[in-house]
Amino acid sequence: MDTDNDQNAGGGRRTRRGVLTGFMALAGLGTLTACGGDATPVAPTKAPASAVAPAAPTPAAAAVKPAEVPTAKPAASAPSATGTVRYFAWGNAFSDGIEKKVIDAFQAKQDKIKIEFTNSQSDHYTKLTAAIAGGDPPDTALVDGYQLRNLIKKGGAKEVTALMGRDGIKKEDYIEAWYDEFVYKGKFYYHPNMRGSSASFFYNKNLIEKMGAKVPAEGWTLDDWLAISQATTRDGKGALPTQSGFDPATATFGTERPGLWWPFLWVNGGELVDMEKNVCALDQTASIESLQFLSDLQNKYKVTRNTFAGVPGAADLFVQGRLAVVHGWFTDIPRYRTEIKDFEWDTVVMPQGKAKKQIGLYKGNGEVIPTGAKNPDAAWEFQKFLGSYEGMLIYGVEGRFVPALKKANQDPKFLDKSKSPKNLASFTDSRVKTLPLMPEWEEFTRDIWNPALDRLWKGEVTAKEVVVEVARRTNDMIKNREQY
Repeated sequence: MDTDNDQNAGGGRRTRRGVLTGFMALAGLGTLTACGGDATPVAPTKAPASAVAPAAPTPAAAAVKPAEVPTAKPAASAPSATGTVRYFAWGNAFSDGIEKKVIDAFQAKQDKIKIEFTNSQSDHYTKLTAAIAGGDPPDTALVDGYQLRNLIKKGGAKEVTALMGRDGIKKEDYIEAWYDEFVYKGKFYYHPNMRGSSASFFYNKNLIEKMGAKVPAEGWTLDDWLAISQATTRDGKGALPTQSGFDPATATFGTERPGLWWPFLWVNGGELVDMEKNVCALDQTASIESLQFLSDLQNKYKVTRNTFAGVPGAADLFVQGRLAVVHGWFTDIPRYRTEIKDFEWDTVVMPQGKAKKQIGLYKGNGEVIPTGAKNPDAAWEFQKFLGSYEGMLIYGVEGRFVPALKKANQDPKFLDKSKSPKNLASFTDSRVKTLPLMPEWEEFTRDIWNPALDRLWKGEVTAKEVVVEVARRTNDMIKNREQY
């Protein structure tokens, strides 16, 4: 997830020198300090800005199962960590305020470690990898789940499996379906303070009931979603999309085609990539049918439209009461709680498809200790706090992300039923899958899948027509990838 918008979808091409300079300048901005003293600026480096040093090559092998974190040994003890931790993440003014609350809570517990926070503002991953290559990375950094394995493969992150074992970090304390998302070749490279959630459906209860449709609930189906969308879509003259003369140009639509389209394949029994056979699975019948259904929402059933410049986004339309159902992340909740005043809304998990299963999408981002970090011991102590009950509860209550720690996500302060949504448990539901986050993921989604599927969403081609070439090109790219 970010659960905020992806900070890495940059614009024009940049030189590495320019990126490094931008990162160094940003390090002096937005700094949050405690315990007195000025923020320590990031010193420019004279090291050549080469690519992140690649890890030693390893032969392709059968998929490696996620490592079990070893049991903590009483004889082992944490190092005495002190000094400054430079903390690098993305976000906005709202999320920066939450980061400050978490940092203040950490500083209140000790005075040996000072946290300096920098919001990357944009091009986060580019700036992080440039800083690693230049020999002056932050001590801890947020990395998008899409990009983490690519960073690890290039040798850009410190392995922390032994530290997790030493400090008694146990899988059963967390939402287990989320825990292994960032494992690479059986080893851990992040503390399990995952910033994520499953994606759920938000719905406008008053609008759905007013239009005579059935309010979604546990066990609802893709057909139910379509029925709600059809009942709540009207054109400027009040005509339904099923009626002759319906005018989409003047319509208020019932739903939005989800940008997070992957779980709609899973509920029909489809898949994106067969990880065991190492082949793209988008050309399977179930996947084709799922993709065609999503395209048909606009081009056949006329219950949605493609988002385009100058038109409010899905969150805006939902706040305005103009969408009955919309698929989205937990991080929309603070805005909805603040701005929605005149209708009742709630959330529900993914609908069932032909597979008769409700399988949602989980996606997260994780904190890593970059290779070359100057203060890794203190960074690890801070990461442990971010993944602690106190740290995660702040993030959860404030709406930054869903706590992965069970003690925090089951706390009454988080599951506050005095305000919407009442069904916050839809975001901690364990019936989820993660994306096949291979190191090559961003390349084939950006260069192959997204351009091809955009033609499908516009109705220029059918799903069957588009997936043949998509599968072929994807297979060419991943056929020699490492398996893990």
